[in-house]
Amino acid sequence: MKYNQYAYVETSPEQAEKELLEINFLPENYQTLSFSELFAVLTGNVLAEATTRQAKDARLCEFAVSENEDLKSFLLASPQAMTASEFANVALQLLGYHPNYDYQLADPFTCVKKHALPAIPSLNSKDDLIFAFYRLLNTRTKNGQILLDVMAGKGYFTQFWGKNKFLFFNGKSLPVFDTSKVIREVVYVQSDLDTDGDGQGDLLPVTIFRPFESQEIQVPALYTASPYFGGIIDNVKTNHNVDEDLTDSTTWTNPKYVAKPLIPAPKPTDEDVPATELATGKSSYGLNEYLLARGFASVFSGAIGNRHGDGIRITGAPEETISQKEVIEWLTGDRVAYTDRTRRFETKASWCTGNIGMTGRSYLGTLQIAIATTGVKGLKTVVSEAAISSWYDYYREHGLVVAPGECQGEDLDKLAEVCQSNLWDGGNFTAKKAYEAEQKELEAKQDRATGQYSDFWEARNYRHHADGIKCSWISVHGLNDWNVKPKNVYKIWQKVKELPVESHLFLHQGPHYNMNNLVSIDFTDLMNLWFVHELLGVENGAYEQWPKVMIQDNLEADKWHSENDWSNDLGQVVVYQPTADGDLSTSQAGQGQLTFTDVGGSEFKDSGISETAWEYQFISGKEKWAKASLRFETEDFIHPVTLVGRPKVHVRVAASKNVGQLSVALVDLGKRKRLTATPKILARGNQPFGFRFGADSLQEFVPDKETDAKLITKAHMNLQNYEDMKKPSKLEPGQFVDLEFELQPTYYTLPAGSKLGLIIYSTDQGMTKRPLSSEDYTIDLEKTALLLYRK
Repeated sequence: MKYNQYAYVETSPEQAEKELLEINFLPENYQTLSFSELFAVLTGNVLAEATTRQAKDARLCEFAVSENEDLKSFLLASPQAMTASEFANVALQLLGYHPNYDYQLADPFTCVKKHALPAIPSLNSKDDLIFAFYRLLNTRTKNGQILLDVMAGKGYFTQFWGKNKFLFFNGKSLPVFDTSKVIREVVYVQSDLDTDGDGQGDLLPVTIFRPFESQEIQVPALYTASPYFGGIIDNVKTNHNVDEDLTDSTTWTNPKYVAKPLIPAPKPTDEDVPATELATGKSSYGLNEYLLARGFASVFSGAIGNRHGDGIRITGAPEETISQKEVIEWLTGDRVAYTDRTRRFETKASWCTGNIGMTGRSYLGTLQIAIATTGVKGLKTVVSEAAISSWYDYYREHGLVVAPGECQGEDLDKLAEVCQSNLWDGGNFTAKKAYEAEQKELEAKQDRATGQYSDFWEARNYRHHADGIKCSWISVHGLNDWNVKPKNVYKIWQKVKELPVESHLFLHQGPHYNMNNLVSIDFTDLMNLWFVHELLGVENGAYEQWPKVMIQDNLEADKWHSENDWSNDLGQVVVYQPTADGDLSTSQAGQGQLTFTDVGGSEFKDSGISETAWEYQFISGKEKWAKASLRFETEDFIHPVTLVGRPKVHVRVAASKNVGQLSVALVDLGKRKRLTATPKILARGNQPFGFRFGADSLQEFVPDKETDAKLITKAHMNLQNYEDMKKPSKLEPGQFVDLEFELQPTYYTLPAGSKLGLIIYSTDQGMTKRPLSSEDYTIDLEKTALLLYRK
């Protein structure tokens, strides 16, 4: 695997020497030491677990300089220089590689090249030696972290605990904060909302983990808006039934969103009583823990409806945005909070600089988008991962009820219950009563009968408020995320990239997944660099350090593509047409009509297989499932072809009933080894956040067993939306209608020798409703086409 490194900031030898002195790595008397003496000292300093000079020197004999000589013997000869091969051997061992197992001492450079480590030079002077160690400390080790972070996990930076100041190295913050004394507290922010209708503003529990040193100096805060923080109510067994016939959408009545009442909270006074409640929960996000050791407070709140607080969850509604934004208002001094639920004593975030960044994945990333659109003061940046930008695009698509991947039957009401953890507070009868009423309203207005867009869903579309975004922006998303589908990030990116804010996009090969501990990219270091710039105001070149858009390759996991954008404009338009003999052609127009019979979910239900297993068998062409579809294939590609942006289909179709749903999928066909669907854990718990302060696991996508096909992208549409995507029209049985709609966006390379497949079908067992009765669909090939953007 290649340990690609993007966070290293090019540094002059003079600056490197200064930084090495500041962290006590380079001894103050280094100018009086010989080359060999200095090499021994610097090597020993890497061995932070050895706490005396004698112990460090004793360890030198463990390192091999060559096939025949150890480092201690080598240095006893008082050399004044070192060959590149000799230094490479020592460097690799300091980076955690084992000679004779991970590499051969006679040829260390093969290992260096294999893992994309920086070039290792020969050392002809002490100046060369000093700069070489500076670069080594900033080099990713076998465990994926830079060597300096490995040293931190062994206690190197405990010498700086209690100094009450930030310390930077290569533009990034160092773990010089005492992780053995982290302050853990809970406060109660008063909201302007009264979502439970008790006549008082809702109290919002806020959990804070902050450095002990924040009693003496102010620190910035990383806020994670987590509806799951108070606990998760498992209600999957009560999810909505999807095994039902489709409903005539012309019964649709356009449900409205109705706002909850506001009761403005009192203004903050000068009172500032220390928090009196200890936090018993744990940080739920590894990146926050890593940065807490480096001086960034970690703040969590589920806001309305969360355990020990007031209010009710109203999934995706403006009330959620308001309540989460109010936590930031307290962090910046603009909102009142109390030490407990009695509302007697005010407490302030006097430890906070007022500079706030946000982190989190999925719902946590979603709320970052929501809050950013408000332009709230103090929010300097967001790092939004796998986030929803429109709740309609999460639970619906083109007039249909469409589930997030592996969440069939879930909806706004069910997710609200999952996050309504104050239902566990048995005495909170007010919230329970309000919750039960809200559940009825959500269930009615989310309209699972038709799946049409409405004013109710319009209020849950954050993209309409994108012009309110004032903070810098990082989006992270998996190109294989079928939970929060890629168009959620694609659509918000098209708006954010046009705003006068700094913005970046990362697209990895995972599903609904984090990417902060992948082998192939030093994402955690990049975020350290980013937050230091955005929240601490250090000019470290973060804006120019990596490309605008970075996309992980789907053929080689350790390869990343640099792009200036992610849009259709990256490619050239190519039109394919399906033919009666099953070809997908750029030169031959389709003629005639083809019909397939959809049997809904009857066979799937009887089979007992999972939705994931069904999908693989379906796209691979297993007859049991493929018979309910039309399938078209290209010729083998002679050269690799990369699909970019959002493919589009035009389909002329008639259904045998007055209702219908159409699905299309693009598939990579060809028997070969593809990458694993999720990253493989290569080393569990081997990445310490700091000294005795938790850890993460190194992982990466790797070649998997041979498979026949892989889903590239897909989409679904209600036949009754043939005239207007936001309004249904009457459909007669046998009536041909023209559907034109976009698939989920992609960036996918088809290798030479593979084929592109287009599948037209109706019921998607993992996402759409599964009708109880069969229906025929007839496709007019002459008026059916696939439009792709190809690089």
